[in-house]
Amino acid sequence: MFVLEVSGMGCGSCVSKITKAIQAADSEAKVTVDRAAGKVTVESAIGADRVRELVETQGYPAKIDCK
Repeated sequence: MFVLEVSGMGCGSCVSKITKAIQAADSEAKVTVDRAAGKVTVESAIGADRVRELVETQGYPAKIDCK
């Protein structure tokens, strides 16, 4: 499991786009989005760097939260 810090998630549509992009690459991925905190928590077989790339291709700047 890892957490991404994601900017620009302002609505439910944003959450849907991010979730669908991740689950298109890994249909078994569990994605939890906290818009207020700007955090996306992911449990996936694909790596954090790849998930970050997927989020960014949807237009949302992201970085891996190393805390």
